[in-house]
Amino acid sequence: MRAANPLSESRYSSFCRRAFLAVNGGLAIGYAIVLYRDIVTPDIVLASDFTVFWSAWRLILDGHALALYDEATQRATQHLLMGGGYFEGGLMAFLNPPHAALATAPVGWLADRFGEQAAFTLWTIGNLGVVALLIRALSDEWGTGSRRDRWMLAVAVLAFYPVFCALRQGQPSVLLALAVLEVYRAERASRPWAVAGWLVVISSKPQLVPMIVLYLAARGCWRALAAAAAMMTATVTITALALGTAIWSEYVGQVRYLEQFWGSGTPDYMLNVRGAVLRVVGLGEHAWIDPVVYAVWLMAMVLVGVLFLRRHIADAPDARPAYAFAVAVAVLTNPHVFVHDTIIWVVPLVLCAAAMRDAGAEWSRFAQFALVWPAVFAAAGGSLSVKYGHVPWLDPHTWLFVAATVVIGSYWGSVAQREIRLSEAASELPWRLTPYESRQGPSPSR
Repeated sequence: MRAANPLSESRYSSFCRRAFLAVNGGLAIGYAIVLYRDIVTPDIVLASDFTVFWSAWRLILDGHALALYDEATQRATQHLLMGGGYFEGGLMAFLNPPHAALATAPVGWLADRFGEQAAFTLWTIGNLGVVALLIRALSDEWGTGSRRDRWMLAVAVLAFYPVFCALRQGQPSVLLALAVLEVYRAERASRPWAVAGWLVVISSKPQLVPMIVLYLAARGCWRALAAAAAMMTATVTITALALGTAIWSEYVGQVRYLEQFWGSGTPDYMLNVRGAVLRVVGLGEHAWIDPVVYAVWLMAMVLVGVLFLRRHIADAPDARPAYAFAVAVAVLTNPHVFVHDTIIWVVPLVLCAAAMRDAGAEWSRFAQFALVWPAVFAAAGGSLSVKYGHVPWLDPHTWLFVAATVVIGSYWGSVAQREIRLSEAASELPWRLTPYESRQGPSPSR
C-alpha cells in the first residue's frame, strides 16, 4: 500500500478550508443583504412572526392578558395590527408560554409608541447580539485551533439558513440554542443557579425541557434541578400575579387547540419527524399522525434515559457525546420544530466534533460534514417548498439530521463501551496504587 502524501493532504485540507470560507461567506453576505432589505420594508415586517408576538404584547399592555390564548381575541388583535390584513387561514396563533410574553412585553410598548418597524429593528439588533454570544460560546467550546478555524465556525453559523430565518422572522430561536449550550457549560462548571436560569429560558419552548432535565438527572445534578424548580416556581408565581391567576390554566387548556392555526407554516414544513412523515403521507393525515409523533417523542426520551443509565454518564469523564446525542434526538423528535428552531443543531455538531478531536478520533470528516450544512440548506431553498411539488423522499434537511444523529450516537456508543471495558479491567486488578504510593518507589525490603 502506498503511504498517504502529507503534502497532498495539507493541500486538500487548505483547499477545503478556503472553499468553506468562500461559500459560507458568500451565503452570509447574501443573507445580510436580504435581512437589511426586509427590515426597511414595512410590509415584510408586518407579515413576519414578530407581528404574532406584538399581538400578544398588545393584549398584555391593554389589560386583556387573560384573553391571551383566546382564538377570537388573537384573531381580532392581529387583524387590527395588520391594518385589516391577516395571515393565511385568518390567524397565526401565539403559542409561547405566558412568562415568555410577559418578559418581552416592553418590546410591544416600543412597537405601540414608535411603530412596529422601529421595534423590530431594535429586536433584530438584540438578536444579532445573541448570535455573537452564541458564536463566542461555540468558539470557546471548540477550544484549541487556529484563527482560521474559528473564522470558519463563525462564518458557518452566519451562513446557516435557520439563523437568517430566525432573524428575519423575529424568532428567539438563537437564544434557545445559546441556552441549550450554556446548560451544558454551566453543569460542567458546577454552577447550579446558572443551569437553572438557562433552563427557564429554554422553558419558552417547553418541549425541549424534558430531555435536558433527563440529562441533568442522569448526571446527578440535583442541586441544579432543585434550583431550577425554585426559579421556575418563582417565574410561574410572578407571571400569575402580573397577568392573572387563571393565566396558566388558560394556557394549558387552550394551547393544544390553538396549534391548528398555523398561518402559512403548516406542520409539513417542520424539520423533524413530524414534518418528514407528513410530507410523505400528506397534511390531510395529521389527525392520526400527530398522536404517533407524540408517542415517538416520548419513546425517544425513554430510550435516551435507558442509555444514560446503562452507560453511567454520571461517571463519564467527557459528557459531550452524551449531551450532543440527547440534544440531537430531542430536536429530531420534538413535535414542534420549524426551520428557525433547527439552529439548535449547531450545539450537538460542535460538541461532538470537539469531543472527537480531543479524544484523538477521526473528527475532520465529521467537521466537514457539519460545515457543508449551510450550502445544503441553500441548495434546497432553505425552507421547504411543500406547496410547490416538494419530493418527500429527497428531503435533504431530514437526511442531514438523521445522519448526524446516527454518527453522534455511534461515536458516543464506542466511547461508552471503551470506558466500560477500562473500568472492568481496572476492577479486576488485584490491587491498585493510591496516588501517594504511585509517586513512591517500591517499598524497601525487610
